[in-house]
Amino acid sequence: MGMKQGTSYSILIVEDDEQYQELLKENLRGTYAHVAVAPDGVAAINQINTTFFDAILLDLELPRVSGLEVLSHVKDHSPSTPVIILTGSLDIRKVVEAMKMGAYDYLTKPPVTDELLVTLERAIEFRTLKNSAAIAERAKQFSSMDDSVIGVSKLWMEMLDRARNFAQSDLLVFLTGETGVGKEVLANYIHRHSFRKDQPFVSVDCGAIPDNLIESELFGHEKGAFTSAEGSKEGLVELAHGGTLFLDEIGHIDPKFQQKILKFVETKTFRRIGGTKLKTVDVRIIAATNKNIPIEIDAGRFRSDLWYRLNVMKLDIPPLRQRPDDIPALAEYFCRKYTHNGSGTYFSPSALQALRSYAWPGNARELQSTIQRALAVSFTGCIEARDLGLDSAEVAVTRSSSDPDVSVLTSLKDAEKNHIVKVLRAHDWNISKAAKILGIGRNTLHAKLKEYGIQTKTD
Repeated sequence: MGMKQGTSYSILIVEDDEQYQELLKENLRGTYAHVAVAPDGVAAINQINTTFFDAILLDLELPRVSGLEVLSHVKDHSPSTPVIILTGSLDIRKVVEAMKMGAYDYLTKPPVTDELLVTLERAIEFRTLKNSAAIAERAKQFSSMDDSVIGVSKLWMEMLDRARNFAQSDLLVFLTGETGVGKEVLANYIHRHSFRKDQPFVSVDCGAIPDNLIESELFGHEKGAFTSAEGSKEGLVELAHGGTLFLDEIGHIDPKFQQKILKFVETKTFRRIGGTKLKTVDVRIIAATNKNIPIEIDAGRFRSDLWYRLNVMKLDIPPLRQRPDDIPALAEYFCRKYTHNGSGTYFSPSALQALRSYAWPGNARELQSTIQRALAVSFTGCIEARDLGLDSAEVAVTRSSSDPDVSVLTSLKDAEKNHIVKVLRAHDWNISKAAKILGIGRNTLHAKLKEYGIQTKTD
């Protein structure tokens, strides 16, 4: 992983010896931006209850409350936080007991600086991987689109420019657009271009989580908070600490819970269900909805004060039907995704025309499903209009040969052939550049050259 100078990770040193405190702080200075100290077990537990730490350096011999009791508290209330034991004692039994309780590793005092930094680096990397696995596991039931950004139209390019500008600040971003238009794609794009890009991106589909579970999923719960709460659970806001929290379809949240969302958005503080301690997280919030919020406010389904707080930096994502130039590129991307880099599969002229002329009420998500379906029924390597299952395409390919409009398909092929040749000439017959301009992959372009008998300069 390799820690960068001044990386914004938080470390808690639990040590009663002031000499060792200063030594550890000096060793960590310049490598970790936030270093806190607790001189005893009670102070440590109080800090752990209210602050998130990426790792804890814990002495076992502490006044008031022992190091093992502190470790037990961490495992119960912040299980993803790695604890590194500091021991100057020759009693190895306590160290063994601590390791059995879930300590990440141990170091003898005074620790060698290089060994301390390497152990901390590995512990934080372990925490990051563990949290990523937890996020992925909990996201399985609320799956979303792939996070790749695909598009070539002027509208989409302008959208990405604005998204990159928004990424430079840490202000709240509010995304609007129809279902399947790519709100999570843009949210992830903003995250990847922000200073938080090396921290977690946690997506929460508020519309897919039942009302009775949304608070537990977001804020977590303490052991015994309700009948099935057999242990404490960290909420998704905790897993997002340091990174970006994406609240998708926030317009679907029950009005009764919106007050708690408002408080969290304003203060970044919350309480777990059944908990009494107020916790604070450092997250950038991006919210999104497919609903018309002013109408929802008038109907009493959305709080106006929450809307005013969310509507800071707004990005309206245009539907796919308004950017038809993106359709071939997206279709090609989904084709590659579901056929292991394409495997030579390409679209016929009639299929491309059908894709471009369809209204796509479900936007990119509907296009994705359509391409999956077409690949399942097409066995020739060429996706035809009839394989798409779109009404307009079916009409186009089922006309009889006596229909004078049957010549439309021939005209489409001629137009596509001429356009390909024009683009190739304009870019000195460079296949890669031409494919990019045409919004298709190299394999598809090679297939079309063969289909139309177009010879390149290298043939």
